[in-house]
Amino acid sequence: MLKSKVSLNAIIIFSFLLLIGCKQQVKELTLEEKIALAVESRKIPTSKDHKIIFTVPESLIGRGPQITEVFSHMENYIPTVLIEKGNTKTIKLPENISQTLGQEILTSAFFEKETSLDQICYEKQVNGVIVLHKGQVVYEGYPEMEPSDKHFLGSVSKTFLGTVIAHLADEGKLNEQDPIGKHITEFKDKPLANVTIENLLRMTSGINCRESDEGSFTDPNHCFYKLLQHSAVYTEPNPGFEESLIELLSNSGKIEPAGQTFDYTSANSVILTTIAERVSSKPFHELVQDYIWTRIGAEDDARVTLSSTGVAGSYGPMLMRLRDLARYGLAFTDDAPTKIASARYLNQIHTGDRALFRSEGGTDQHLRKKYYEGQGADFQSYHWDVIFEDGDFLKTGFGGQGLYISPTKRLVIAFFSAKKNETNNNMYMTALVRSLALLEQFKE
Repeated sequence: MLKSKVSLNAIIIFSFLLLIGCKQQVKELTLEEKIALAVESRKIPTSKDHKIIFTVPESLIGRGPQITEVFSHMENYIPTVLIEKGNTKTIKLPENISQTLGQEILTSAFFEKETSLDQICYEKQVNGVIVLHKGQVVYEGYPEMEPSDKHFLGSVSKTFLGTVIAHLADEGKLNEQDPIGKHITEFKDKPLANVTIENLLRMTSGINCRESDEGSFTDPNHCFYKLLQHSAVYTEPNPGFEESLIELLSNSGKIEPAGQTFDYTSANSVILTTIAERVSSKPFHELVQDYIWTRIGAEDDARVTLSSTGVAGSYGPMLMRLRDLARYGLAFTDDAPTKIASARYLNQIHTGDRALFRSEGGTDQHLRKKYYEGQGADFQSYHWDVIFEDGDFLKTGFGGQGLYISPTKRLVIAFFSAKKNETNNNMYMTALVRSLALLEQFKE
């Protein structure tokens, strides 16, 4: 009996020590450790993965079949890391294909020639397009890609960052009025230290790193060119970087006071990403995974580019299936089983500065004046390009990508494209998406 009691005590003590050991082993990784692990686990293209050979940056500013291939299979060319759906259940998208929607006439001030969705697809002016109405697929086409392809999003990726920022604000981990210097020590005592998160979200920081400058994509000495190198979109320099991307941006200075001009640049997004990562102690891909991807019922994992120094392509190079982009858009409407936008976030989206949007010297001419003249483009907000007077909102991306959401019409339009030639033909959907959304059949 005594022997049994001793044995039992020994087992209890051993179990207790084992439990303590396990607890000691499960330590929370630092942000730097998480990013290092992500870099180690990213998909590295192998020689057999390369379907074509190209030079950077010509690959991203080129035309024709080459760029279509790159946009549809970018994970074969640039290192990416997974945004995993895990064991979450895929939400099926019921189909109720319209027999007439494809023939409806679409026009805009930018593209006055009559055309239609069917014609756009027939002429292969988009790689893929999908329209959801009341939670159902009413139109879908893949002229230049497979439904299973993970396509390049371009700057539509910025809305994922904006949504992450909104979640962190909802949780009290940051506030839109916080200055950059509060969260990023590298910006303290620098010209941009007091620029706010709201300035970054509205593209009004005044930072001296404009991607609209002449030579921004081609001059190795330009801040934006270096940004593309730091994020592995362009080849990283050999032997390496003299300063980190955040140091580069903190030292870039500013062209004008914050809040003065709407001036679109991805440098704002990179700073926002760093703030999000530091206040949460999670890398960008995990934040998207936690707040968005595991909640929308995605059918596949997504990807985002990741450089050797851990800089994520939050400003543009995210990759996903077209239907999953549509599911993301659907999650802003009441037709989604799980919504990813709080009432506070939606209110922020629908709050803007009309005068600032139309400010001289900014990029308004590329949005309202160029594409949506007379169609109710009202202002820009929270990394969405245009909020229209009826509450619809839109984000477009480099090369002809787009996501249009109308919570009131219960409408989502998502499309992928690539530059086909020197004309603006590939921008059909960018220019015509508002015309599509205003059709009578969506007013019901």
